[in-house]
Amino acid sequence: FFFKQKTAYEITECDWSSDVCSSDLRSLAPRIRAAARPPVEAIEARGANPRGPFAKISTVQRDSIIENSRSLLGIKYKWAGATPERGVDCSGLVQYVFAKLGIDLPHHAADLAKLGESVAHDTSAMQPGDLLVFSKKTSKRISHVGIYVGDGMMVHASSGNKAVVETPIVEYNGLRLRGVRRVVAVDSASALDPERPQP
Repeated sequence: FFFKQKTAYEITECDWSSDVCSSDLRSLAPRIRAAARPPVEAIEARGANPRGPFAKISTVQRDSIIENSRSLLGIKYKWAGATPERGVDCSGLVQYVFAKLGIDLPHHAADLAKLGESVAHDTSAMQPGDLLVFSKKTSKRISHVGIYVGDGMMVHASSGNKAVVETPIVEYNGLRLRGVRRVVAVDSASALDPERPQP
């Protein structure tokens, strides 16, 4: 068939008033044109992804990040674990807590270190829910992650303590803070209007 030999772009250049173009192909024209758009334009057209980095949440939902993080205190450390029943490792803890809000994050500290927006290494700039990523002092490879819960404290799954703990943000157990990542932002409209219905 003639159109099987053509690219999507060439199909969009077809004379749609011609008898050669069937009604079925005319109905597909908008989708074909959308597929031919530049990648960045296509991504922007989709809008914000509520289930991934840069999700907008309410202040109540942000507070729930703190509550859900602290609810896991004492849960055993388990390498590659991502549920309270099995135990959690550092990135498994982050993945589990954010999944409670429908936000899908990777189960890998190095990948988490690349997400969202960079924040200054200063508690005055940090917000609860920010991710804190660490490496060994002798390396820049990201090997640990925790969740900032405010007041200079973080919740994280510690292999040394063999459990989920809450500790001050310091050079923890031979690790150095390498980055602060903000993967969610408080929706300013919901913050100003507490009566606004939440999704």
